[in-house]
Amino acid sequence: MKKRLQQAALELIVKKGLKFTMNDLAALLGISKRTIYEHFESKEQMISVIVDEAIAEVKQAEKAIYDHQDWSSVRKLKEVLSILPSGLHIGDVRLLDEMKRFAPEEWKKIDQLLQEEWDTVTAIIHEGIASGELRPVHVPTVIQIMRGASGAIFDPEFLIHSTESLTRATHTMVDTLLYGITIREDERSE
Repeated sequence: MKKRLQQAALELIVKKGLKFTMNDLAALLGISKRTIYEHFESKEQMISVIVDEAIAEVKQAEKAIYDHQDWSSVRKLKEVLSILPSGLHIGDVRLLDEMKRFAPEEWKKIDQLLQEEWDTVTAIIHEGIASGELRPVHVPTVIQIMRGASGAIFDPEFLIHSTESLTRATHTMVDTLLYGITIREDERSE
């Protein structure tokens, strides 16, 4: 039942944002509010669990990508830097803005992931340098650049005014971080 409640809450978040009510949730599922409160003490706790699971999904995806021994460092970096959780619609500009304004503790968790959780990326870069696939660079500087770029891309103010989706903006960021803005040889022949 708990997973069913979370799925229904995610549906409501997509439709109404964080302004959905427990009455909305009960009506959607055809249950009483009392049933909801048997599993979650508040809407805030439910949102917290959803955010925690989205963050866990990102970390699990990072690990799975890192563990691909047959992938190049560049491919691993592209994949890791492009991860967006499937459950929580982080790509929804309205949701990010509401999270920042109405659920600041949950926004802090998301922001912490964007700003502090770079161990996998650091390890991939070091491996790429050691294998000769990546140029020898000062890794802490590169990580700082990537943090800044990710923070800017996920900033609701940027997304509100952007004509690109978060997914497309993320791919542009990753491509630019890995290849710069020059035209590569493989692109010239297209």
